[in-house]
Amino acid sequence: MNEKLAINGGTPVRDVRKKPWPGWPQFDEKEQEAVARVAQSGRWQADREVREFEERFAEYQDAKYGICVTNGTATMEIALRAFGIGAGDEVIVPTHTFISTALSPLMVNAVPVFADIGPENQNIDPDDVERKITDRTKAIIPVYVWGIPADLDRIMEIAEKYDLRVLEDAAHAHGSEWRGRRIGAIGDMGSFSFQSEKCMVSGDGGILVTDDEELAQRCRSIRQFGGYGAAGIGGNYRMTEFQAAILKVQMDRLDDQIFLRRENADVLSSGIAEIAGIEPLELDERITRWSVYRYGLRYDSDAFMGVDKMRFAEALEAECGVRLGGGYEPLQKHPVFAERKFGPLERILSRKEYGGPVDYKNVKCPRSEQPHPWFGIDHAVLMGTREDMDDVIAAMGKIVEHRRELAEWARKTEGK
Repeated sequence: MNEKLAINGGTPVRDVRKKPWPGWPQFDEKEQEAVARVAQSGRWQADREVREFEERFAEYQDAKYGICVTNGTATMEIALRAFGIGAGDEVIVPTHTFISTALSPLMVNAVPVFADIGPENQNIDPDDVERKITDRTKAIIPVYVWGIPADLDRIMEIAEKYDLRVLEDAAHAHGSEWRGRRIGAIGDMGSFSFQSEKCMVSGDGGILVTDDEELAQRCRSIRQFGGYGAAGIGGNYRMTEFQAAILKVQMDRLDDQIFLRRENADVLSSGIAEIAGIEPLELDERITRWSVYRYGLRYDSDAFMGVDKMRFAEALEAECGVRLGGGYEPLQKHPVFAERKFGPLERILSRKEYGGPVDYKNVKCPRSEQPHPWFGIDHAVLMGTREDMDDVIAAMGKIVEHRRELAEWARKTEGK
């Protein structure tokens, strides 16, 4: 056997042509039957399938009400509208998230204010949230990166202290729990996505959950042109019957999938504990159920002779076919914010009632701006077998053993 690293011409630990990783999304004839049932019914617009899924998913997340919409970005815009947030208001969002979280305040003519991440993971730092509160602040949107709930005790304490709304961005966290309660309705509302990479999928689609009947009614009104008269004008944000029928089948699999992913995450954590320079992210003990969206790893470049984490990621993919995601870039650096590419909104956001234009180039979120040590393994990988997890562990172990070779390869290929 060639003991060189695969990225340097050696034999890989796993030949993915012979042993491919599980595909995503997972489906079978049940989804096909669900779609056929809707097609044959002739009722394709939101109707019984949507209502049944709303009720079932809300109950699953320990919430009283569910409101299905077109996607997990529209959910946040609708929730902010239901809160009554608009011109001159500020909404605190994490700098470390997908851009849709920060775009949602802009879509209601409010101002996104960025808060930094905490020292232990990639979730919003409650201390920085409190520092960023002004008399214009109206809401906080914590994001549960990789399915890991943020510190909801502190966030809810801050929200109560300053009379703020909390919108939980749980796009990654279907089924996760905080202190034994499913997330989503711990805050005022929770937003979930069913986009094709998520742990439940229907191509696109989203749902809001809440315990507040008035908020639920407002969201339903906004979803359908303001037709219920509870929240003024709205739009067409309806989910189709096809999506809801698929999601009902996806829910049948969800608990088993969560169990398998967590079981495999534990296998990885046990094996990686023996590997110098790599360690799993530690979970807050108040997280009583983690629905793994990405399995988090902390990388110590010093243990790999200074090799950048993305070069390590290249080496791992060559050894076993597993790609490591590095997380998000800080949103204050994104051209939309750094260069204020707001289009017609720029004229609105520069008005006097907003306190003048926000210069996002001067936003201070130092933790998010420093090179962070975290990787994530996609949840689809964790749908594999114990043998599959052993291959990941073996691949990492091989790279550690050949770290001098890795460092030399990285030096020779720098800039290529």
